[in-house]
Amino acid sequence: MFLTKGCCLSSSSFFVFLRLLSSLSLLLCFLFIQGGSSFELAASGFNDVVGFDYSQSFVDAANDMKNNKDLTFRVPLEAETYTEVSAMHQHNVNEEVRNRCTFQTGDACNLVNDFNNGTLGTDQFDAAILANLLCRLPDPMACLDGLEKCIAKDGIAVIVTPFSWLEQFTHKSKWLGGYDDPVSGTPIDSYDRLRAEMETRGFEQVHHEQMPLVIREHRRKYQYIVSEATGWRKK
Repeated sequence: MFLTKGCCLSSSSFFVFLRLLSSLSLLLCFLFIQGGSSFELAASGFNDVVGFDYSQSFVDAANDMKNNKDLTFRVPLEAETYTEVSAMHQHNVNEEVRNRCTFQTGDACNLVNDFNNGTLGTDQFDAAILANLLCRLPDPMACLDGLEKCIAKDGIAVIVTPFSWLEQFTHKSKWLGGYDDPVSGTPIDSYDRLRAEMETRGFEQVHHEQMPLVIREHRRKYQYIVSEATGWRKK
């Protein structure tokens, strides 16, 4: 998860909060911190980026990148063979930019409590990004409640999700959609439900697009995914 303040995004799920100390804050929520998006957001002008993830190991890796330590990892070639690669910053991510980022462990389903007890600071955020996260949470509604709590008036929430609901991550009773209404038999659409829930929480939709992404499994196999990307302004 990223808080901005300052933040780092990843190639998979993430949450980030962003806050510009002058007039603009951005909240990006829940990430597996393997990418450089948090640093890129700081480089683009955000003065304070906070990224958090449920996994301590991912947070440790992000802090290693912040401290400019060498970070290597293995990627699969085929079957049991791998190659080792290094994670490197872009040229625009210097020490001053890295120092605007903070990384910590957190739970995207516990944002309300984290904000109330000061874990996320005392000021609301101007923006939040949830990328490929919502359908991997045990309680998506609790996460949306957290957005209502953490984002300031006129702040923006960006939610990107393929709505790939699976009971191994989210109990079916918590799915936003992807099932038939037990009374009418009408299919419940996840996007329609998300829109209704965000409007109930005081947000209006300001953007909507289909966002493709590719996940590498090994050098001959990739997943092609099209996520639903929406932007919401807090009224």
